[in-house]
This record gives sequence, C-alpha cells and structure tokens, in this order.
Amino acid sequence: MVAEVVEFLGSARTVVDMTVGAGGHAEALLDAGVGRVVGVDRDAAALEVASERLARFGDRFAPVAGAFSEAAAATVSEGEADGVLFDLGMSSMQLDHAERGFGYRVDGPLDMRMDPSSDGPSAADLVNNLPEQELADLIFRFGEEHQSRRVARAICRARERGRIETTGELAGIVAGALGRRPGRAHPARRTFQALRIAVNREIEELTTSLPWAASVLAPGGRVVVLAYHSLEDREVKRFFRDTPELRPLTKRPLVPSEAEVERNPRSRGAKLRAAERVDPEPSSPHFPAGSATRSEP
Repeated sequence: MVAEVVEFLGSARTVVDMTVGAGGHAEALLDAGVGRVVGVDRDAAALEVASERLARFGDRFAPVAGAFSEAAAATVSEGEADGVLFDLGMSSMQLDHAERGFGYRVDGPLDMRMDPSSDGPSAADLVNNLPEQELADLIFRFGEEHQSRRVARAICRARERGRIETTGELAGIVAGALGRRPGRAHPARRTFQALRIAVNREIEELTTSLPWAASVLAPGGRVVVLAYHSLEDREVKRFFRDTPELRPLTKRPLVPSEAEVERNPRSRGAKLRAAERVDPEPSSPHFPAGSATRSEP
C-alpha cells in the first residue's frame, strides 16, 4: 500500500519509518519530497539493503539499528517528526530466505529471530522447551489457532523422539495434527505466526512504541500503521481511539485494491490505519489543506 502511505505522509518534512525493511516505503516517501526519513530496523541485513537502495538520497536517509523500544530514543526528539510509519508485516527478504527460519514452505533452521545476533530464545527453543499447556496458550493467543491444544500435543509427542530443529519438521507435525485441505491456507500458518510474534515480542514492542510515536509528532503530524493480523490491528485501533492527542483519519482500515493483491499476494491481509496529532492551539498546518482523510468505501 505504498500509494496510500505516500498520500498520508508524502508532505511531511521528517518521517520515522520504524520498519524500514528493504526501503520500499522510504524510497517512495523520499521520491515524493519528504525531507528526511529515519529508517529503523532490528534486522541488520535489511538495514544494509535499505542503505544501499537509498544511497542516492545522501543524508536525507538515516539508518538506525534496533527494535522499536531500543531505537526510538535514537531517532527524533519530542515534537520533531511530521510522520511515523509502522509496516508490521514480514518482508519478502525474510520469508524467502530459508536460513532465517520464518517460512513453513521452505525448510530451514527453526529460528525466527528478526535480529539473529540476539541472545533471546529462538522458535526452536520455545517449541522444544515450553510445557505443553504454555505452548498451547501461546499458539492460541498469538496465532488465534482454535486447535492449539491439538497442535501443542502433537509437538510435544514429536519432541519426545528428538529435538525439533527445522521449519520443515514443525510444518509437517502441525499438518499431521490438523490435516490439509486443497485450496486452503497451510495448516501451520497460525502456529508459525504465533511463534514469530512470541520470539520477537512483537505485541509488546508495538504497544510500547505507539505512545512514543504520538509523543514525537509535531501538531498536525501523522502516524500510519500497516497491520497484517487482527492482534496488531486491534491494538492500533484501541490506541488511536483512546489517545486524546490523536484524531483518527481512517474510520475503518483501508485495505489493498484488487489490482495490488494481484500484483503482490502477500499484501492481501494488510490493514492501514492513520491518525493525526491534534494541534491544541491554532498554528500553521504541517500538511496542506485537503490532504487525505479517508474511510474504506
């Protein structure tokens, strides 16, 4: 949803892209005339790719390494940003590289850490060490998998025979427990989502960084969030609704057009919400009159 992001943030002077990834949104914003983009990512490989891609913009792009909670203080101070962007989905670069351990369609080590140098637990650590009930609760909470107990039971039986080390092993165990139906999503999708969220503390990072985002916005500045599952979207909706300093700009989340989904099937689940920092006193707007305030048709 690059066009929608540019529509909401393209007139900003300074944007903090909290999930810069390979730099696609940052490049579009800089091309649109944004004065400076601060790009944050805890994936060192992604930051390297983004820095190479955006080298032509010189010091208009500033890369910052770290998770949301770690990098926030290193980006901008209170009231300095005109825009903050969160694109919470997995990048193709992460999903398509088997060695990162995110995908269930390609076999690789069961890792899932966005920062591979982190000393935090990997997905393999959780799968092989958590008690069955805790594992079932995790899969239910973060994956919204209604058959989480069946999945956890199958995993625990399998690990009695030997440690589960690869994405292919885990995907096969989950598929064996739940069965596969032609034309339906892979049965391991929700389990992999749950483990990835838990390993990277994604919900905690989001709920911690949203208040920071609101605080660094100048009056009239905007925060835009692209979420890809209901857990994230609910957190964003609640925060926008309950924060007096923010005025929601999207009555309902925007979704990709059919044409975009056809071009990029991975965008199918995206939901975009945007909000604007309320200016307590009359002042010059940071965005031109008539700029985007939309609701999904």
